[in-house]
Amino acid sequence: MPLPAGPIPLPWKENTMKAIPLDAPVGVELHDLDMSVPFTEEEISVLREAFDTGGFVLVRGQELADEDQDRFVTSLGELHTFRWGTTVEYLSNVIENNPSLAGSRRLLFHNDGAYRQDIAAGTCLYAQDVSPTSPPTAFANTVRAYENLPEDIKDKIENLHAYNMFDTNDTDAEQKRMRLSNYPEDADLSTVQATEHPIVITVPHSGKKALFVNEFNTSHIVEYGPRSEEGEELLQTLFAAIYDDANTYMHHYTNNDLVLFNNLAVQHARVGQIDNNPRTLRRLVLKTLNW
Repeated sequence: MPLPAGPIPLPWKENTMKAIPLDAPVGVELHDLDMSVPFTEEEISVLREAFDTGGFVLVRGQELADEDQDRFVTSLGELHTFRWGTTVEYLSNVIENNPSLAGSRRLLFHNDGAYRQDIAAGTCLYAQDVSPTSPPTAFANTVRAYENLPEDIKDKIENLHAYNMFDTNDTDAEQKRMRLSNYPEDADLSTVQATEHPIVITVPHSGKKALFVNEFNTSHIVEYGPRSEEGEELLQTLFAAIYDDANTYMHHYTNNDLVLFNNLAVQHARVGQIDNNPRTLRRLVLKTLNW
């Protein structure tokens, strides 16, 4: 019997889960899986490999109970607990009394929690109820962006650090980049969460280098300072590499789509305003990985 085309797990078995690369600069789609039952060890190995090397994992057309999505994500690691005490967040414009602060406007490209010292390992979104007018999520491949940089730029940024920040009191935060230089020197920064991270990181397991700066949270390059024109010019060079159209994938949701992405290898953005039509995504965040 001839083997099917595309990547396959070894040893090959008929109807075993497979990770097929998307026709895009990032991502794989899982085929031949049943998410209503626990995965086998072989299937978990395929999922881990897809997460590590694909960066973005897509599953289509499976109607999931909450416990199915939970089991899928926890097969990879421990879940983050949100400030309201549960491991689930609903990104929704129809759920009343929703504690999520995700908002409804365009959201710039970012890595989840880049302004914290402990960065989330990954994020999973399940489309429970989305309308045709629901804005898509864009994904950018930060590994590919680094690999495509000129060698002189790679050398220049190798030991530099980015200052990443988020102001919980800024009501327009979704719409603009957070920059320390926009604050008066004597400003009260008690509502600002901020930390420093290397501009070039190594992604766990794959060992590949990736850029860790983003257009939402990265204020400046530490070694240049918050008001340096040279530092800002270098950041814009990195942003151009990350957000080049040839380096991004746009996912338009339909009901029962599930996406999982590696937060250290991929950035994401909401590219438009959410209208009055239903849009509910069930969100889980991987705090740590288990392998």
